[in-house]
Amino acid sequence: MDHAFPDGAVVVGVDGTGKARHALAWAGEEAARRALPIHVLYAFSPRISARSYELLPTAELIAAGERITATAAAELRAAHPEVDVTAEVQLDEPAVALVDASERASMSVLGARGLGTVLGRLLGSVSQKVAAHAAGPVVVVREGATRSGGPVVVGVDPEHDAPEPLEFAFTHAAAHGVGVRIVHAAHRERPRADLADGRVHDLLAEAERHGLEAARELGARWAQRHPEVPVETRTVVGRPVDELVREAADASLLVVGARGHHGLAGVRLGSVARGVLHEAPLVAVVRRRDGNRETMTG
Repeated sequence: MDHAFPDGAVVVGVDGTGKARHALAWAGEEAARRALPIHVLYAFSPRISARSYELLPTAELIAAGERITATAAAELRAAHPEVDVTAEVQLDEPAVALVDASERASMSVLGARGLGTVLGRLLGSVSQKVAAHAAGPVVVVREGATRSGGPVVVGVDPEHDAPEPLEFAFTHAAAHGVGVRIVHAAHRERPRADLADGRVHDLLAEAERHGLEAARELGARWAQRHPEVPVETRTVVGRPVDELVREAADASLLVVGARGHHGLAGVRLGSVARGVLHEAPLVAVVRRRDGNRETMTG
């Protein structure tokens, strides 16, 4: 499907809700800062549900979508007159349209979830599907998320080093003049006190030291590639979702990696990516390229 927008644009999904407007504002500021065009995308399926053959009135929905995208585009042009803005209404499942558009986008931006419309009722699941299948980074903006001068926090696993989340984190930090905080969250079950001896505690302590050293080596390599970006590295022990959200309390953005998986109803994200999407106000999910990106089906 050919989308009417320039390659490398910031694509933002809208549905006319207040939550989507937060995503629109964030996307507009990001496009302006990076000197990128922005594309406003509204998509809907006329089918009432996946199991229903009953159709909603298509003409009315298209007209509503055109009003929503026109309003969004006008807001962006007023706020950022220097940014090239395009808009589009797609007759397709929202996740399918957004994933398709991500093939040519620099990033995709979505609200955490919408309310009050067909797309709005689906946007929570849409954001997860897009995050799992998109060709590029997906930024999910929760209502109330605010920009700050805090660092970009990126969750890593040194034993499975994936460059895509780190590259996005450092590029974003450089564009915003902030640092990067690399966080390795190690989730290890503590043995019962009456069953563990000193050797077990020594082994756990050694594993934690090894994790910190590996994370520091990872940070040093990326600091060499981006000398303009301050870097700090932390290793914490606990549930990764909880620890990443806690470390990102003062962050301007939390970045996590993900690898999509086929599921019964479409896709599933990994537990960490899914968890931070629910709990953190501003998350970028960057899909690791494994050479075998799954395809979306409606």
